[in-house]
Amino acid sequence: MPLMPRFAKFVPLHTPRLALVALSLEHAPAIFACAGDPGISRMVAWPRHENLEATRRLIARSMIGYVEGGHYEWGLVRRADQAFLGTCGFGDLDPARGVGEIGYVLARPYWGQGYATEAASAVLRFGFVQLGLRLIEAHVFPENAASIRVLAKLSLRYRETRLDSTEPAGALRPVCVWELAREQWAGEPLR
Repeated sequence: MPLMPRFAKFVPLHTPRLALVALSLEHAPAIFACAGDPGISRMVAWPRHENLEATRRLIARSMIGYVEGGHYEWGLVRRADQAFLGTCGFGDLDPARGVGEIGYVLARPYWGQGYATEAASAVLRFGFVQLGLRLIEAHVFPENAASIRVLAKLSLRYRETRLDSTEPAGALRPVCVWELAREQWAGEPLR
């Protein structure tokens, strides 16, 4: 299979319980509730959103990325009641190497219900099938046991722990790197 095309088209994805959609400004309050939560922000590599305007700027960058191509961040909407649960997508992509980094974040009321695993499974499929990635990585802080369980359920394998500068101030923090190679992926057969 060839390496990732320059920019594969962003498309909505669906799972039994979720619609994975393009982010829009109507999602800003729900994203801010999650991205502004100090308990969540300590588990992710990006700074906590201090106000709704920071969230709107993030969404605007995503909307531009959808138009320009090469941006793959989905909003997670529960199909049963249209509740916005969080986001899942690829933060970093290296088309030349065929490597992508997957990430996800859910608001607290939706933790422990299998939504992260369900959404990330659909995004893994998109990465291997539509983007032609050869390797998908995830970076997780060692204390984020719930996220580590999600990665294990998705068959990602632990590779290493390293010190990374994950905050704007450049502070070093241990980060576990997990990975899944296309040949090890248990999804649909690749053609």
